[in-house]
Amino acid sequence: MLGVIHDIYKPILGRFKDYIGTPKPNGYQSLHTTVMGGDGIPFEVQIRTQEMHEIAEYGVAAHWKYKQNGQGGGTEGKYEWVRRLLENQEGTDAEEYIRSLKIDMFSDEVFVFTPGGDVQNLPAGATPIDFAYSVHSAVGNHMIGAKVNGRIVTYDFQLKNGDIVEILTSKTAKGPSRDWLKIAKSSEARSKIRQWFKKERREENIANGRAAFESELKHCGIAMRDVLALENLPELLKRVSFGTLDEMYAAIGYGGFSAQKAVNRMQGELMRIQKLHQQEKTLEDAMEAGKAEEPAKSAIPKRARSEQGIIVEGLSNCLVKFSKCCTPVPGDEIIGFITRGYGVSVHRCDCPNASEERRSQPDQQGRWIKVTWGVDTNDSYRTSLEILAKDRNNLVLDVSAALSVTNTRVAALNVRTTEDRFAVITLEVSVKDGEQLQSLMKRLNQVSGVLNVTRPAG
Repeated sequence: MLGVIHDIYKPILGRFKDYIGTPKPNGYQSLHTTVMGGDGIPFEVQIRTQEMHEIAEYGVAAHWKYKQNGQGGGTEGKYEWVRRLLENQEGTDAEEYIRSLKIDMFSDEVFVFTPGGDVQNLPAGATPIDFAYSVHSAVGNHMIGAKVNGRIVTYDFQLKNGDIVEILTSKTAKGPSRDWLKIAKSSEARSKIRQWFKKERREENIANGRAAFESELKHCGIAMRDVLALENLPELLKRVSFGTLDEMYAAIGYGGFSAQKAVNRMQGELMRIQKLHQQEKTLEDAMEAGKAEEPAKSAIPKRARSEQGIIVEGLSNCLVKFSKCCTPVPGDEIIGFITRGYGVSVHRCDCPNASEERRSQPDQQGRWIKVTWGVDTNDSYRTSLEILAKDRNNLVLDVSAALSVTNTRVAALNVRTTEDRFAVITLEVSVKDGEQLQSLMKRLNQVSGVLNVTRPAG
């Protein structure tokens, strides 16, 4: 067919492309030739089989059509480009991966040769670095120079179709330079360079990453001590999806993550912590002022209701959380504890963690504050109950019936039995106030076999 076309029309030199002998990474195959028409107007002719046409029109899914019809056995090699895309995703973030994917999938290509005559297809603008890593990662990691068509060239030399490329290597090579990440055009080369730095230069990566991270924190006006605080660090690491700071520093150091992105993701949590620190300082100042001017009641700021239905003496709009050790509900006598970074924690006065002995310890003096319930409380509060009963059939069923009769919403229910045939049922329920809770406890006490219903604390 190609010979017939060239017999009829004059081919234009340099405009013939054989994508059958050297398919594109996405599996595309075809012969392209540009010829001169009868009116002196050039046009392109594409020659391919029906199967090649299906792949060109419908992409990789067309392979399955032929395989299912028994005509496409052994097509696994055609999916090599998919495997390479997955490999190139390792060690990079989403934005960098999408950018490199666009370059690899939609850019023009150049075809160059090894000294042995093997063809390597690379993205347009590719350099000897891209060529070296397309041959093998070990070739790229030990590269000390390159020759193109017999001449020594620089690392940023742009390869052209038909170039013969020879990579000079040495066993004593120190490995790739970080500047290569800026020179390389293919995502495959950049990915392999980052993997080398990730594996071989961990200590250096951690040091460089830490310096970049601290510099970015300083630029944003955030203190490093706020990041390193034990009560803040776990939540901040979740924001950046790393297990430890060293892991994050290493990723920044080898280029898989940026310091700017790390700080941007942490900034919301850090700003919240800074705001809480300011509230705590205001609260402590107000308490000190109240002690100094005890007779002058007007010196104490007006009480204000928080969003949780709690009034904190001396401060408005204060973050409030309910302690999980005693789970207070409206009607309980309560006291507040000023935490480091998480506002005021509300305890029941009978909670062992808020005992008089605990409050008098030197490290906790000045951190306990008076709190009361507001008029407008929440619709529901979660609290815990523990039921001790004689083990019997249908015990849990009867307890569930009592919960249903009192219209109580259950968040969790756990049952364990003892060797002496007793059952311990732990409940997490949502109630509006202490009156509803007492009514529920009374109902549960009426269940056959129930010996005691208590509220755990401490």
